[in-house]
Amino acid sequence: EVLVNPVTVKAYGLTTNNVIESLRKENILIPAGTLSNQSGSFNIRIPSLFKEKKDLLNLPIQSNSESSIKLGKIATIADSFKRPEGYARNNGENAIILEISKRTGENIIHTIDKIKNLVNKQIKQSNKVVNVEFFQDESKSINSMISDLENNVLLAIILVLIIVIFWMGIHSAILVCLSIPGSFLLSMIFLSLFNVTINVVVLFSLILSVGILIDGAIIVVEYANRRDSERNRVESIFHLAAKKMARPVIASTLTTLAAFFPLIFWPGVAGEFMFYLPITLLTILSSSLLMALIFIPMLGNLLKTKIKESKDYKTLSLLETGDLTQIRGMQLTYLNFLKSCLKNPYKIISSTIVLLISIQFLYLKIGKGFEFFPPIEPDYAEVVIHARGNLSLDDKDKIVRKVEGLVLENKYISNIYSKVGNVRGERRDGSEDIIGSIKLEFINWKDRPKAKKLLRDLEQSFKKIPGIIIEIVEKKDGPPKDKDIEIEVTNFSKNMLIKDSKKLLDFLGNQTWIRNIDNGLSVPGIDWEIIVDRSQADKYQIDLIKVGNVVQMLTHGLKISDFMPENNDEEVDIVVKFEKSFQTLDELDRIEIESPNGPVSLSSFVKRKAVQKVGKINRVDSLKSINIKFDIKDGMVANSKVQEIKKWMIDNKNITSDIKFRGQEEDQEEAKEFLIKAFFVSIFLILIILVATFENYYYCFIILTSVVMSTIGVMIGLIVSQQPFGVIMSGIGVISLAGIVVNNNIVLIDTFKTIKENTSNIYEAILRTSVQRLRPVLLTTLTTFFGLLPMAVGLNINFLNQDISFGSPSSQWWLQLSNAIVFGVIFSLVLTLIVTPCLILVGEKLFNKKKFIKF
Repeated sequence: EVLVNPVTVKAYGLTTNNVIESLRKENILIPAGTLSNQSGSFNIRIPSLFKEKKDLLNLPIQSNSESSIKLGKIATIADSFKRPEGYARNNGENAIILEISKRTGENIIHTIDKIKNLVNKQIKQSNKVVNVEFFQDESKSINSMISDLENNVLLAIILVLIIVIFWMGIHSAILVCLSIPGSFLLSMIFLSLFNVTINVVVLFSLILSVGILIDGAIIVVEYANRRDSERNRVESIFHLAAKKMARPVIASTLTTLAAFFPLIFWPGVAGEFMFYLPITLLTILSSSLLMALIFIPMLGNLLKTKIKESKDYKTLSLLETGDLTQIRGMQLTYLNFLKSCLKNPYKIISSTIVLLISIQFLYLKIGKGFEFFPPIEPDYAEVVIHARGNLSLDDKDKIVRKVEGLVLENKYISNIYSKVGNVRGERRDGSEDIIGSIKLEFINWKDRPKAKKLLRDLEQSFKKIPGIIIEIVEKKDGPPKDKDIEIEVTNFSKNMLIKDSKKLLDFLGNQTWIRNIDNGLSVPGIDWEIIVDRSQADKYQIDLIKVGNVVQMLTHGLKISDFMPENNDEEVDIVVKFEKSFQTLDELDRIEIESPNGPVSLSSFVKRKAVQKVGKINRVDSLKSINIKFDIKDGMVANSKVQEIKKWMIDNKNITSDIKFRGQEEDQEEAKEFLIKAFFVSIFLILIILVATFENYYYCFIILTSVVMSTIGVMIGLIVSQQPFGVIMSGIGVISLAGIVVNNNIVLIDTFKTIKENTSNIYEAILRTSVQRLRPVLLTTLTTFFGLLPMAVGLNINFLNQDISFGSPSSQWWLQLSNAIVFGVIFSLVLTLIVTPCLILVGEKLFNKKKFIKF
């Protein structure tokens, strides 16, 4: 920095232009060329670059025959730094912060390990002269989440094993549950071919699949169980079971695959996030089909052991060809109840249809509405500080320090780091009035209150600081990253755009459920305009460049040249500016500029004027636009508030601007449209498989009806648990349910077709089919139910540390999806065991001429 004293300059009869021009004429590289003659060749050099500071100080500004005025007389020279754009602190201490993001597709845990190894190596080489800390380490939360999900996989397997042992005995249970590790192993081999590594979505897919993948094995082993009750040779039982059950098992597996297959083509961020769920389930279910029809029968024959205790032989044999009135236990209770239902099949069917319609209307009235993605308990949050006015960097820093002090008092925050100045936080297109942000890292979720309570307490403490607006942003996991609601207002006319935006903002300002609003309007502030009277300046023969140079010396400094210090390998700028005490607006009235007729005061032809600060101008498709963003208060659903805003827009006919909802609402609509399409594509694929399997449209109608009816269970679950319908998670749950529910109905109808061919009594065929399928239907339903129940209630058991916890962040990811399937499969159990037999009876009465003898 060449710091010029304008008073001294004037005392010597000089102007600032003399200083500028003298510096510009020096420190230049002069190519002098080569001198060659008969005696040799020599390069000619003219040393003209500054090597040391004294070269600058000895630079003559003006000279005559007697003396010269050197730069050192009128200016001082000092090493300095460029003007800082911001400050950073870690836990209140000055720091340099490196924010590191991984590349797309890279493994975050491996990346962070490499970073830590590299940094630790450098620290050792520097003899620990700097203190280095790592914070907001994503690998910790990911490792914790993976550990929780691994424990959930193990817990799901244990629960499924207990259920199967209870219903089928120890030998059959072991045989059935061998399909779980076998399917997992085969699927991991297939996934590795697609370069899919373990992540949280893959692990949840394993949990989801535990209760589904053993359905085929249960069907095969249960059929072998019943045939074993007829005292067939053990060696042939499993071959027979695999042969007889091949068609329904293949059909049921293919329908489940058909349900998940369209999800592979999910577009957008949500689709990229959820891609691993369908691809994992497709590989696991395909592997389970091989296990059920090839490996399990082979193992069953290899073991050559009875697969069921003898006490059940009598009941099992009666279910095949015996007298059904002689059966005992649960089968008898179910048989008597089913008889009463079959007396009034139309009432049962109509009651179910009424329930389906009424439960949808009931949810619309008392339900929690729709949301894009479930809220997850955050590990981090960000305090964004807004303040308006012409604040200097130091002014901003003082304000941020006050907020920082309040944050440091909270014992539940393990680490904070602050940024002051040009800050946008995670919201890169955030408001212009953001002066700083503080990122918070909470202690472990088990040792602290909920983040919402912590942040509410902080919000209350921030009210002690007047004149600023504090916005607290929770870290959002999953696809949505920005604020809850984003509204885009566009218009050709800037005046109409601002007018309509202010109307909308007035409406939003009266709502109690809005917080953290960013109105998108230009931030008020003052700029100083230097107005040059060009005619007057021309009289003095002064151009605008000279005026601009002088004004830059008053502000951030005028770069003149470069300088290469001896102790550095990079050039530094030579900047000329006034001394600190002269960097004021009043100095403009005293500055003199060189003209051909002598020095002229700048105030002779220049005036300054305070004007409104120019804000940013946004355009969308050539239209001027304003984006209004805000969050909603805890416990409320964004989609329901969007509907309120849309209603207000309909009521206000005089708004001429085009108003659209962007951000999360736009992504939600895109996801909703895709999932509806995916649902119907799944239904179509399932229909093709069913028609090819049964060659009967009515049977296909019965099975597909159960898919629609199972949504009753989903809606009941949402009402009971008081949860909103998650477009992504609950939507995937409904599609998953479509694949799961059809399985039991396929096997039940396939069994009915076989029995009907051997009897003339349709009632007996329906009753015998239903009672035969009671145990496998209960088994397949309960294994799916208990496999997902821990996730649905938020239970996590750490078997190594012997620790039990509820409501962990890892379980919150999948709560909506788990609830949808858990409640859906339980209601589908009623559909399969009660409604499906009634539908079969009605269809047979309409299309079949066989006699109906009441049994």
